[in-house]
Amino acid sequence: MDTTDSLGNGIGGGEILQFWGNNADYNLNSPYLNNDLIRLYNLVPLVRILIIGIIIFIMVRILMGFFNIKSFRKGKGIINELDYIEKVKKRDASILRYNKLIAWATSIVERSPFKLNRVNKEYLEYNLYRANIRIPGGSRTYKAEEFHALVVIIAACICLLGAILTLLANYVLGITLIVFTIIMASMMPMMVLRQMVKAKDLEIKENFSDFYLMLHYVLLVKSKTPLTSIMRSYAKTTDSAEMKALVDTCTHYMDTYGEYEGTRYISKAYREIPVMGKLMRLIRQALSGGNVETELLGFRQELLAEKKYAIGKRTDKLINRARASFNLLMPILFQAILSAMSIYFSDMGLISTFI
Repeated sequence: MDTTDSLGNGIGGGEILQFWGNNADYNLNSPYLNNDLIRLYNLVPLVRILIIGIIIFIMVRILMGFFNIKSFRKGKGIINELDYIEKVKKRDASILRYNKLIAWATSIVERSPFKLNRVNKEYLEYNLYRANIRIPGGSRTYKAEEFHALVVIIAACICLLGAILTLLANYVLGITLIVFTIIMASMMPMMVLRQMVKAKDLEIKENFSDFYLMLHYVLLVKSKTPLTSIMRSYAKTTDSAEMKALVDTCTHYMDTYGEYEGTRYISKAYREIPVMGKLMRLIRQALSGGNVETELLGFRQELLAEKKYAIGKRTDKLINRARASFNLLMPILFQAILSAMSIYFSDMGLISTFI
């Protein structure tokens, strides 16, 4: 490479380097240098940083495995767990406060002239259990005294409001509110409970035949298969929430008192469903060695006939609904036909004028 200038004077190496350093753009375009290799050398610091980062990441993962650390978010998981425990404590505290409050109200009402009649206690408890009316938190159902005290306290508060209205505002409105509250408090709670129980009983009756058919052959051949296992298998196949609750009740009593004695508690829990009482009686007779084959076959035929009748009745209802819908649509359809015919006849009249 020639380093002499136009006058023949030589140029030193330092001047050459200074020249090349001060003309970076010119250097990249120089035909004497490998520009691609220069660009790769410029990336060397970035590659070093990337390699160091990968090495640090591998070392951190090795240390995490050595100390059995699952994730750096473990601290957040602990915080979430503590928050959940705190929420559970608050919920339990609110349930305890409510239980103390209802116990206090129950003790006051039971010492007053408005205490629960002992004759109605057992029947009220049955309806509360069947309707599944639970205290806040859902740990148990209301006791008869607790539910009665709750109704009395609410009615007393409304009657107090009626008394205030009587003294300070409208006499007639206040007396009307008091009388209406007393009548509703004595009738409405039981009416609501009875409606809920009847709806649940109806759901059980509609699905009972499928429940019994899974037990029929086990009882017929006097198999040693536990009835509770058959019932649990049925619970996995049904979509009825009430049938699942029935299975839970049956398995609870049978696991607690045995299959023979458990049937007595089940009959008492579902006393208003005749087919349940009959099934429990047949189970007791079969477990005690009685000859119930004929009665079991007759019971099966009876349930199938009822199911067939229910399906036919449901079909008739659907047909009647379809007929009613068709009858409602007939005037609209007839009107549409007349409208189309009127348009057609008007067009025919226009054509006749041309003819």
